[in-house]
Amino acid sequence: MKGFSYQLREGLSSVLRNRLVNTGAVGLLITCLVMTGAFAMFMANINRMVDEIGAVNEVSIFMDENAPDSTAESVKASVEALDNIASVTYVSKEDALESMRDDFGDLLDGLEEDNPLRDGFVVTLEDQELMEATVEALGQIKGVVKISYNGDVAEKFVDVRNFIAMLGIGVIAVLAVVSVLIVTYSVRISAYTKREEIEIMKIVGATDGFVRAPFVIEGITLGLIGAAVSYGIVLAVYLKAFVPGIEKLNFVSAVPFSEFALPLGLIYVAAGVLMGVFGGTLAINRYLKH
Repeated sequence: MKGFSYQLREGLSSVLRNRLVNTGAVGLLITCLVMTGAFAMFMANINRMVDEIGAVNEVSIFMDENAPDSTAESVKASVEALDNIASVTYVSKEDALESMRDDFGDLLDGLEEDNPLRDGFVVTLEDQELMEATVEALGQIKGVVKISYNGDVAEKFVDVRNFIAMLGIGVIAVLAVVSVLIVTYSVRISAYTKREEIEIMKIVGATDGFVRAPFVIEGITLGLIGAAVSYGIVLAVYLKAFVPGIEKLNFVSAVPFSEFALPLGLIYVAAGVLMGVFGGTLAINRYLKH
């Protein structure tokens, strides 16, 4: 227990002793963590945006106007039996005509007696990436004579989302490596100032783990400080700038920060600890080899 107290005291005192270098390191670390958190939340909002633009994820199917009333029930049952179906909503030709009045107004007067539209269904899909296969399956259902959907729009949204996701993984990976290097550099300076003390400890028989522990604690402390400050910055920017900006678009809504709060906090804590462990270990290893 005394040994751990010594290691903890030495690790924390090193943070203050080298505060000039550590302040710069924490500043860079905060930059990396804020960028990582911001990109993750941006990705979550992109997914929300794709989900909320419902028309992209919907397919309209129409039945023969001369089909008997029982056709609607059999078509609905066949659609619901398919994979990738989230919901099926019946739309009569009368309802469709009333809906079109919102766009065309009085121009549609007189069509009530000779309605040219067809009864049909609005089918919402679970996965946009399977839209083409689902549309093909819908076209094979007996009683379906026409299908309408925004295939090109859906494909573009999926492509954009996938591209941003791949870009995000690459950016986060680079920032993670940079963060570890920042901690390593900062702790290495601390180890350099204590190189003679390290040599003496090794001569008197101190284990590598005992010598390494204070530097790992220093690295973890720097990581956690950076994580805590980054969390506060991301919270403030998201609530004060990002959410109001999204709300001005009107057609989509931002993901509530409450959905991020716990996962983001845990990720930041884990990142701070891991960066400290790896950075502290890499920084001291060269001195343990002598």
